[in-house]
Amino acid sequence: MNAKDKVQAEQVLKHLFMGTQVDGLQFGLSSSAIKLYFTNYKEIEDFGGQLYLNNETKWSLFENSPIEYPANENEIEDYTEAEQYNRIYRIRRQKVTNVQLGETALHLLLTLENGYTIFLNGCNDMYECWQAGVEDEEELWLVVSAPGNDIAFWVPDRFQW
Repeated sequence: MNAKDKVQAEQVLKHLFMGTQVDGLQFGLSSSAIKLYFTNYKEIEDFGGQLYLNNETKWSLFENSPIEYPANENEIEDYTEAEQYNRIYRIRRQKVTNVQLGETALHLLLTLENGYTIFLNGCNDMYECWQAGVEDEEELWLVVSAPGNDIAFWVPDRFQW
């Protein structure tokens, strides 16, 4: 993982998600694939589209930050669809108060105002684990946890580093 890319990607993720609220979901083909939608009702910036977080690997919801997060998806329990609905229900309308990328792997951690942390695995050598961005035809906002512990991101030219 390139340290500069990690720092810049984290800046973009914070810009996109800080102050937003979990506002919707869509289940994917596999039991762990899920797409969360976020809305900022105070709208500091209008992105012109729907903010989303698309997860294609195992994820977890922690009520209290553990001493150590899982290293990879093998250390994350499987959730049934009912358990996923229950976990999403617990975090509905909760504001994002912090966004972090893992230290050694590109796990995505979204801390919410109620103390819960959404943990998305970011470690896989074969496929993208998660993508975060804005569904907008005018501008491209996208951060991707790429295979092999790499990260890629695209932002509009107007983004202030």
